[in-house]
Amino acid sequence: MDYTITIAQKDAIKKFINSQTVQAVENFDFSTKNISYSGLIIGKKINEIKGDEEITRACLLTKLCNEYGYELSKIEIEHVYEAGRPHTNTSIIDLIVRDINGDAFLFIELKSPQAYADEDREQIIERQLFKVAAMEQAERRKVKYLMLYTINVAGSDINDECIIIDYEKYPTFKDWETVKEYSNAIPVKYGKAQKIPYKKGSAHDLKTNFTHQLLNSLQTELHNVLWGGGGTDDNDVFSSLTNLILAKIQDEDEKVNGDTYDFQSLAFVDDTDNYESF
Repeated sequence: MDYTITIAQKDAIKKFINSQTVQAVENFDFSTKNISYSGLIIGKKINEIKGDEEITRACLLTKLCNEYGYELSKIEIEHVYEAGRPHTNTSIIDLIVRDINGDAFLFIELKSPQAYADEDREQIIERQLFKVAAMEQAERRKVKYLMLYTINVAGSDINDECIIIDYEKYPTFKDWETVKEYSNAIPVKYGKAQKIPYKKGSAHDLKTNFTHQLLNSLQTELHNVLWGGGGTDDNDVFSSLTNLILAKIQDEDEKVNGDTYDFQSLAFVDDTDNYESF
């Protein structure tokens, strides 16, 4: 499946951006590939649409200030970090939403829909989020959430597709790698990131369009979980895999539109802000 943003999707994106109350994107022209963002946004000045990743950035900037309640003046584009002597090694983070103290509340790596589907997301999380977040901390600023983000265009809807990791809870990739706990809903006005459950027939339903690269990535993840470092007997692994497939088939078959799938990892927050996952 080709995830390249189509002409029809570009039209939907342009209508979405132009219809918003707060104009994070001041100029957006696909024919000339020109783009400009609000002067209130700090950081690098972008003037060219070089690919689908820039379209993703334009959508997220629009959503951050219109749907999620963040001020444009608190958003930074492409902060550059330098390391080594002399400063020859540089790293860049695509977007940062800063809080009132100047700390990074959302530390964001952007990907085009195609790259998000095809590339090794765990490698991106390790090298482009955890590694670079440590450089942000080295500049004596805190980091709250790491976010890997792209868009999912369905008709006229521009949906978020993201992995959000609590960096305060998991300060290193090794800490996070063992549990792989993440949220998929962007927090509103510096609130808590939570996980939206998959529901049949909803905008957040299971994927039915995917590439061979995505399948290979999922296969590797499943292999690593089931084999658990190689100490599990092959027969036990095969039995577990069979049970997983049968449980998934039954769950999808029994659900009607609007039902939440039972076979998934969920996270809830109670009145005391304590998380319960299963």
